[in-house]
Amino acid sequence: MTLKARGKKLVYVSEDIIDSIAEITKKRGESVTKFIEDMLRQAVKVDSLGFSPDDISEILEVIQVQRVLGGTFAPLEVLNYVSGPDYSPKRDQLQVKWYESGRLYGRYLKERSQSPVRALGALLRVMRWDLNEVTVREDEDVIKFRCVSTSLTVEGTAFLAKFVEGVVNGMGYKIILSEYMKGMIVMDLKAEA
Repeated sequence: MTLKARGKKLVYVSEDIIDSIAEITKKRGESVTKFIEDMLRQAVKVDSLGFSPDDISEILEVIQVQRVLGGTFAPLEVLNYVSGPDYSPKRDQLQVKWYESGRLYGRYLKERSQSPVRALGALLRVMRWDLNEVTVREDEDVIKFRCVSTSLTVEGTAFLAKFVEGVVNGMGYKIILSEYMKGMIVMDLKAEA
């Protein structure tokens, strides 16, 4: 998308934001105007892709978590193959690996995020399990978690459930309800005392 240069317009922006931008641009050696125009161009592009600035922020945080913890994106076809019948002799070992990885992620999210359970929702939306829906909501002192995928196999769902179990345990939650079936996981979580 190309934007044609036209006249300038005055936009009021709060002083604290401009001060923060000035610090950034000073380090980069560029003008505040150039930085703001570049950011606004990117915001228009992000919007045209159907994302909000909050979506992009969540995606970038997840990518950072993946980089720090050594995560990688894998095609769903590969995940389904590895979780399929040919790997059934190693199924128990794979479940342990998924759980251990989940605990590492959970511990990291607990230390890094103000809302680790919300961060888990973002992580799952971005990690490419091809989830159609991820819902995390608080209901008094219980957190209700649900994810749905029309393309996950029974085995893939079981591995994802183990990963999520590890994450929530790593964040310090106990699972008071856990159910899964092909393509759907439902959990109720409570903070450990």
